[in-house]
Amino acid sequence: FGAAYGSIRRAAYPAVLRGLARAAGALPEPRPRQLLQRLCAQVQGGAHPQLAQLLAVRSLFSGSVLALSRLRVDHVRALSRVLFLTPYLPPFLLRRRLRSHVLEIQQLDRALLLLGLGQLSEEELRAACYLRGLNSTHLGQAECRAWLEQWLRLSCELQASEASLLAHSMVLLSLNYSQP
Repeated sequence: FGAAYGSIRRAAYPAVLRGLARAAGALPEPRPRQLLQRLCAQVQGGAHPQLAQLLAVRSLFSGSVLALSRLRVDHVRALSRVLFLTPYLPPFLLRRRLRSHVLEIQQLDRALLLLGLGQLSEEELRAACYLRGLNSTHLGQAECRAWLEQWLRLSCELQASEASLLAHSMVLLSLNYSQP
């Protein structure tokens, strides 16, 4: 079932990337716009982004057209499908549910960081990756742990106002990670 649900989630990834690239084009500042467009192009081209690249664009996700409250409805619907949330609600409810879900994951991340990844069994490690967007059915335990460490560093670095970046990171960090 993990592979089946992973493919359903993965089907929403192109729409999220298209929405992100479209929103990046609407940014007024040329330098941040170029950074985000380059990041989108790299991910669409098959590259796995580095944590520094994501942190370099973090300010764009809190008050601009990339904040969850300002994303286009089709973009929010695609992000909702990534999180297995129903996309058929009114836009204000979609945004609220998406934000709430992402912030809940962020709280779990902080608790997991305090607990330590070494405390997780292989099954718990895979479940943690899956919750955050990574289909780990074809990955080894070391790859899952490395991905989750990268995710936790990003998640625990972000503020609640940057929830949109965390939601997008479910796609950006998962799409090209150790393809089968």
